[in-house]
Amino acid sequence: MKRSLCLLLALLPMTALGGEPEVQALLGRIRQSGSAEFHYQETRKLELASSPWQGEGYMLSGADGSLVKQQLQPTRVIMAIAEGRMYYWDPEQQQRHTAPLGQSGQAADLITVFIAILQGHADDLKSSYDFIAEQHGKRWTLRLTPKPELSDENAPTVEISGDEDPRKRQVLIRLPDGESAEYRMVKTAEGQQPESSLQRLLLEAIGN
Repeated sequence: MKRSLCLLLALLPMTALGGEPEVQALLGRIRQSGSAEFHYQETRKLELASSPWQGEGYMLSGADGSLVKQQLQPTRVIMAIAEGRMYYWDPEQQQRHTAPLGQSGQAADLITVFIAILQGHADDLKSSYDFIAEQHGKRWTLRLTPKPELSDENAPTVEISGDEDPRKRQVLIRLPDGESAEYRMVKTAEGQQPESSLQRLLLEAIGN
């Protein structure tokens, strides 16, 4: 789970806005309510891998804070978070795992960060992260840097970015060891349809 949930570094030069009003404006831009479905393309850079790993699929975010990631490429795998538990189901290998989220250490922290970002609740992370808003033309970036006083050497840095298209979002989470995962996401649906799909996939992951 750690590898799959470690997460866009925009390499364009940016102008820092820095002030709280600008941060709140960007938080408002990514905030959402209800259920949503995102198509994602994922690029992972791993310490021991000679080339980046590529994946693709759909993420479904529930109004209750649940999250389902249905990887379709390179193979179909379902990963889910619901009611404080993690679920993993690999139909091809017939492998199923579940564990309490609170017993997952660093992976739990990464999952909490990712869910807050995907569901547009990044302001929930203000107790642990400093926020910087930046703008370059039509592109914007919100950078989240771990507060130095927390002294958590494993805390990731996070960047969320986009442009004038509200459906699109890019997220990068980088770990101190140099590993990272970048997600390019496009919202494809919201409301009842993704909620129904989320519940169906969750049941499949659980094994019901």
